[in-house]
Amino acid sequence: MRAIVQSASVRAALAGMPILRGCEDQVLEVLARGAQFVRFASGASVFERGSMPTGLYFVHDGAVRLMSLCLEGRPKVVEIFEPGGMFGEIGVFTGQRYRTWTQAIGAAVLIHVPREQMLAAVQVDNALCNRMLAAVCARTQRLVDAISSTASGTASVRVASYLLEQSERAPRPDTCIVLPAPKRAIASLLNLTPETLSRVLRNMVEEGVLTVGGRRIHVRDKARLIAMVSPGARA
Repeated sequence: MRAIVQSASVRAALAGMPILRGCEDQVLEVLARGAQFVRFASGASVFERGSMPTGLYFVHDGAVRLMSLCLEGRPKVVEIFEPGGMFGEIGVFTGQRYRTWTQAIGAAVLIHVPREQMLAAVQVDNALCNRMLAAVCARTQRLVDAISSTASGTASVRVASYLLEQSERAPRPDTCIVLPAPKRAIASLLNLTPETLSRVLRNMVEEGVLTVGGRRIHVRDKARLIAMVSPGARA
């Protein structure tokens, strides 16, 4: 069950979202009209498969996982959204029922922007419209890359690719990677069993590539990690 948290600072929080930075005040006013903070308990559903879209979600605090059914009928993590991320845009722009569902990873605070306000904002701000399109294209490319890695890459290649992607998002090259979700969720995202993920990480630690402490991972040898995802390593 979710609790609604009203706050006068919702506009300021929206202005801090990466994709909304640079928006004019009038556009932020349109987005903030009817927008609200929404708090979800750990494991709570944000939206269900088959439900109608009500708006766009921005992650203010915590993390959310996007879930789908694999061919065997098992739930699978498709993507993990961290603070500053957004999701639900497909439903916003198509108006079609969701084919996936989302769950909070731990306690999470989101900003819900009503669909009508989001559509009104992109109609008056061409730059925002272009950024939204670019974000959707980038997400599509990431999913294509993930499918390619899952289809042809070994477990080590998948883990190395994921860690390199996470390291690129870190504020500084020497910053530890903090996994956005428990290792079980990361394993599902990479189409691995939790046991396989643990074994791969343990091997990387023994080889001096990583140090691991809970969700915190420090890449000690980035060159080795890059070599793992080279074409020769995929054979």
